[in-house]
Amino acid sequence: MANGNSEKIPARTLLGLAGWILTLSALGVGASLIFYDLVWGHANPYTGVVTYLLTPMFLSIGLSMVGVSWVLRVRARLKGSPETRQPFVINFGDPRHARKIKYFGLFLTVFACLSAVGSYRSYHFTESTEFCGLTCHQVMKPEYVTYHNSPHAKVSCVECHIGAGADWYVKSKLSGLRQVFAYSLETYHLPIETPIRDLRPARETCEECHWPDKFSGNLEKTIVHYTNTDENTPYVIRMLLKVGGGQGEKATGIHWHVSSGYKIEYIATDRERLKIPWVRMTDREGRSTVFTSEDCPPEIASSTHELRTMDCIDCHNRPSHIFRDPTKLVNDAISHGDISVALPGVKGTVMELLETAYPTTETALETIEKGMRENLLADADSSDATRATTVDRAIESVKKIYSENFFPEMNVDWTTHPAFTGHFRWDGCYRCHDGKHKAETGDAISHSCDNCHVITGQGEGFEFLKDLPYQVAPFNHPLDMGELDESTNCTECHAAPEPTDYPKVRAEATHARTTPADDLARAR
Repeated sequence: MANGNSEKIPARTLLGLAGWILTLSALGVGASLIFYDLVWGHANPYTGVVTYLLTPMFLSIGLSMVGVSWVLRVRARLKGSPETRQPFVINFGDPRHARKIKYFGLFLTVFACLSAVGSYRSYHFTESTEFCGLTCHQVMKPEYVTYHNSPHAKVSCVECHIGAGADWYVKSKLSGLRQVFAYSLETYHLPIETPIRDLRPARETCEECHWPDKFSGNLEKTIVHYTNTDENTPYVIRMLLKVGGGQGEKATGIHWHVSSGYKIEYIATDRERLKIPWVRMTDREGRSTVFTSEDCPPEIASSTHELRTMDCIDCHNRPSHIFRDPTKLVNDAISHGDISVALPGVKGTVMELLETAYPTTETALETIEKGMRENLLADADSSDATRATTVDRAIESVKKIYSENFFPEMNVDWTTHPAFTGHFRWDGCYRCHDGKHKAETGDAISHSCDNCHVITGQGEGFEFLKDLPYQVAPFNHPLDMGELDESTNCTECHAAPEPTDYPKVRAEATHARTTPADDLARAR
């Protein structure tokens, strides 16, 4: 008050006051949350977002408001009349100035300490798996769930997506900002598109742990397939995989493709890299041989298509986010006893339920449980508690298979993400090894099965689960098809179905639930 009249408070003063309130509030909240994190840790990723992202943002806004207010006050003093103009002076001998400088120094000290700890913790928080997978949980749920069920579940996201060094860290964060905007504005694509174009080369990430030049030799693998019959009869196949490895002229087996001394380049004409009409192999002497498919465009080498050098990811394209083939998962569940072969026709019942498209996960799980009970307990005695318990265990196993590989709300399931390791559901190896990629000399990229694996035993029946004799022989199809011609591709019969159109499935399910009265009410 002055002379009985209220003076109007300048806007710059109000701005500074608001800035100090915001700054001190953010500082207090941030200090408390950082202390809590250091002592007890944050189980919830959103608490980490508040602590290391939102709080620093509000603190920066508050300090900016204080800074702008101070600049405006200094300008006002300097622009005043000669009589009222006040020079900007700091007098250490003035107790008021000294007290303000002391408080300001204390504030800077606390702020610097919190900034150092906060910056360090913020860096590690944004590098954590929880930040990548749970902060934008709705979008990244399929990737997060499948990651935890993969061989790399103990490897953090940044080890593969960023790797070592500050340059790729900066690149990834800039890419992350675009993703944040896409998530906020809901302009992202579902399902999440792969392959990731700006992913760091595998030779700078994967090969930090996996060394292709290491000679791995041969690895044995046993595959058990159960037939869709009442007996659920197993067909057992044992094969020897020629993984190989090595350097230069000593390189052999599958890993020869990425061993040092040789260079393989290719051009794919589609985003998913399923269609590869052009391949170039350069040997240790620098001699190059180009192999092209019958439908390869003559001008492809000079086109705008990416010329990619082959590395680990070109075969192991789903090393962590693996959406598995339900047929294999059901076979494994039967082998492990989670689904009992004592239930007549259980394999066929389960596969029919899993191969049906559902609008939501909730609907799927309800239908799976209902369908399995109706089919597997239809002829059972109501007093047969053992049968009911066996069915309950099978239901839980099938629900788990669905929940970990089907995400209808995100338009994702195992059919939307091709896997190139092998050649059963997708062409994988056949993309190049189809016998139709030929050089000018007439030589072709081999299509022989024995290049990569050898069948060392096979047989139909439960007795072969425990004792499968060793016998090298051509592959015999379980359905009494006998020995197959080597020119036949597995995908000719076993190719994965086209990706499910989940938006259409949801639309049809919604329409099916409405009645004529509902349609009339909506029209009105």
